[in-house]
Amino acid sequence: MKKNIHSFKVLKVIELSALVVLETVFLTVLFLNKTMSSSIFVDRSLFRLCAIMYVTVLASLGFLLYDFFKLKELKIQSHELENLAYLDAKTGIPNRTSCSILFDTYKTPDSMKGIGCVVTKITNIREINQKNGKAFGDRVIRDFSRLFETTAKNYGFVGRNGGNEFITVIEHCDEARMTTYFDLLSRSLSEYNSGNPDAPIEIRSEFALYDKNPTETFSELVSSVYSKF
Repeated sequence: MKKNIHSFKVLKVIELSALVVLETVFLTVLFLNKTMSSSIFVDRSLFRLCAIMYVTVLASLGFLLYDFFKLKELKIQSHELENLAYLDAKTGIPNRTSCSILFDTYKTPDSMKGIGCVVTKITNIREINQKNGKAFGDRVIRDFSRLFETTAKNYGFVGRNGGNEFITVIEHCDEARMTTYFDLLSRSLSEYNSGNPDAPIEIRSEFALYDKNPTETFSELVSSVYSKF
């Protein structure tokens, strides 16, 4: 859809440019040719011809402006469709499809060097749902997603891999950087829980560093993290 919108925009820009050039040439000739300009108000046929052309130009300009307005609407719709495709509807952070697309970008051992992968699960979401209801549990997941994204955004990619599972992919990562990330996540969660004592969030995180645990594919690296739960 993006490609079609771009092609449509290019076409309309060309049409607008051609219209501006045509109008400029017409007015230049009209004003430079004194005989023609004086004849317009004398020769009725010439006057009608010029009037028709001018009205046609104005109408074309109006249609072009309308096309640009529709183009803006299409770009907004395209952006919304992208969000639906790649962002989790419940939380607004990248969804499983986005996670899979990211995984596919790491296709060679060289591309995975320095990569750290973290899987984080909310371990008490079932208890929260049972105690407070599914709607409340959904709100807790949304709250944690915002907390999680804010905490991890300076470290790398964050996404919801479904249910109560979240993934962080950190580049240029070693054990020290991973420890710093976990410390920040722990502090952020403690701060949240202190303000929500009736429904504190409990999590468990496991990780793998490619440099410590080299695998053939990135999916295998993710699987090695899941195997630790």
